[in-house]
Amino acid sequence: MIYPSEADIIPFIKSITQSLQPYAQANEVQISFASGIKKQVLDYQPFLLSQSLVQLICGIINLVPPKSQIEVRLLYCSENKNLYAEIENTGINLVLMTEIIVQNVYHFDVYPTSNGTLYRLVLPLQQNPANPDQSIKTNTSINLPQFYAEIQKRLRSHFSESEKHMATLEQSRPKEAAFMQRINALIKVNLEDENFDTDALCKAMSLSRTQLFRRLKSLVRQAPANYIKIMRLQKAKELLETTDLTVGEVVFKTGFQTLSHFTHIFQKQYGILPSVFRRSNNTATNE
Repeated sequence: MIYPSEADIIPFIKSITQSLQPYAQANEVQISFASGIKKQVLDYQPFLLSQSLVQLICGIINLVPPKSQIEVRLLYCSENKNLYAEIENTGINLVLMTEIIVQNVYHFDVYPTSNGTLYRLVLPLQQNPANPDQSIKTNTSINLPQFYAEIQKRLRSHFSESEKHMATLEQSRPKEAAFMQRINALIKVNLEDENFDTDALCKAMSLSRTQLFRRLKSLVRQAPANYIKIMRLQKAKELLETTDLTVGEVVFKTGFQTLSHFTHIFQKQYGILPSVFRRSNNTATNE
């Protein structure tokens, strides 16, 4: 059983933030803590809360580009008398990167900002007196490893080659894996932008075209332009497999300029027309 603790939460979250500073600095990311209140005692679950915060913050650190900033802060809302724990990053909008919170026990609301992302967690100051253990039972009733394993099982057929490569890279070369995570994140959040090309990726990564080409070529044996195209195609394939979107809608959502161009390179990559692929996949699903 995981027991709650009644204590001042501010030094608790501040210490978690400070403990992650060396990891952030190693990734050229600045992290800071701020609080609008000096002290706040409430019931919370130290182990589960720290696990959720560390998972989320480390996920953000891995994905944001160098020179980005992360601020962890605590705010009190007088209107609903709740405490908010907020984590805000600059450098990249991570709203679409839902995998970094999929295992989280605590529910974070996610909002885009002008130059990044805001994650917000509500920490109620008053527990339900009728059933003070309700939140604990709710949070611990799901076996998270089994839950996540089931999600992985359902999506295994849709895993991209880049994701498979990442799994191997994380084991042997973690720094290069972090670099590739940033590349993948930037491409994913800009998939709908048909103007997101090699130059845009270079600018976002603060690298010259030569630097990006050499580093990406050594890791995935592909030039940046081709890697962006492959990522677009993989997402298009996933959408055709898992949604009811038309081929035209998929083209729009994956940043291809024209339907004819998309059809040509999709057939070249997968050996089948996207319209035929979509029909065959829908037929197999309905059988």
